[in-house]
Amino acid sequence: MRPGEGLSGLEVLVPADVRFPLERASGIQIVKTAAALARAGATTTLLVRASDPRPTDDILALYGLAAQPSLRVRRLRVFHRQGARALPRALFLSRAVAAAGAALRRGQVVFTRDLQLADLLLRLPGLGRGPVVYEAHAVEALMYRERGALYGTNEVPRPRKAARLAGRERRVWRRAGGFVATTAGIRDAFAAAHGPRAAGTRVIPNGCDVPADRRFPGLSMETPPRVLYAGQLYPWKGVDVLVEAVAAVPQARLVILGGILGEADTTRVREVIRARGLAERTEMPGTVPPFRVAEELRRAAVVAVPFLETAMTERHTSPLKAFEAMAAGRPIVASDLPSSREFLRHGENALLVRPGSAAELAGALRRILEEADLARRLAEQAWADAPAYSWDARARALKELIEEVR
Repeated sequence: MRPGEGLSGLEVLVPADVRFPLERASGIQIVKTAAALARAGATTTLLVRASDPRPTDDILALYGLAAQPSLRVRRLRVFHRQGARALPRALFLSRAVAAAGAALRRGQVVFTRDLQLADLLLRLPGLGRGPVVYEAHAVEALMYRERGALYGTNEVPRPRKAARLAGRERRVWRRAGGFVATTAGIRDAFAAAHGPRAAGTRVIPNGCDVPADRRFPGLSMETPPRVLYAGQLYPWKGVDVLVEAVAAVPQARLVILGGILGEADTTRVREVIRARGLAERTEMPGTVPPFRVAEELRRAAVVAVPFLETAMTERHTSPLKAFEAMAAGRPIVASDLPSSREFLRHGENALLVRPGSAAELAGALRRILEEADLARRLAEQAWADAPAYSWDARARALKELIEEVR
């Protein structure tokens, strides 16, 4: 889709309770999707928190985006003028509901991944002419029940909160004009819990940057070869298993992008690295901006996506970094989960291994590092598959849905 083609005359509001910029995957996904909608011709307003004094154009540049007339970023202040925090979530919601309600009355589309906000809008009287389109990145009621295990805390789910989340998801599933799920597993879980939807539903995975003038970059020849992981360090991400696996691959250097110094997850992973004697061949620079991730992808011999198997990750994960690795033409080793198999094919564009198995993960890493023909074949196929998961491909799929529900 060329800029200005396809969504002419459409206005879309994208409210998201995130900082701007936010270098985590959620922030990148929201901004990149909004920009792709704008490139597709929709007049798009991104509604985020006011959290940074820099000009909007400077912040967009951090995401690798240029300013464009059809993309506007509106930043809401969620603090008292004196600087004291005063229920910032509640303040954002109240102001976002007001802005979104006005947009709906003007016939605009409201597109959000914020479950609570979508639910509030759908319960407003006299909703207006425009549709609410909700994008689900998880089944939040399920994720809440698993939260203690997923994030390594002692949190015990409260039945009332779990029921409240399930109620929100039921209402949004039934009432939203459009419903987007980033995996088929999420869509199927909603249908199983809340019944079928007649129309207005799409499975649209997350995306990646795919330049028009791309060429396959070839394999990385850097020595020692670099095994790259990029993302958060929560227990369910499987970084601990990756460390154990790299301990059995002595020729490799491990690069872990993500985590914040002093946080419990970073401390835990650093301790595993120390215990396995990997400190001298591991790099952990912490959370880095997108351009640094792109640089590390170019240097990587293989990218690891080692998620553990949980009720949530099994079918509900659409990882940006895996799509970015495909676009960069890097060989991928990933956990063999139904969610992974929605876009990765064992032996064709990736190697898939049993979740949680350090031995199988180590074996797959060794194969890619030692078998150049295999590494090239996997990387070339992943690179060829990547355009189907570009941000502009997302915009085309969203366009079809929006045209259906307007």
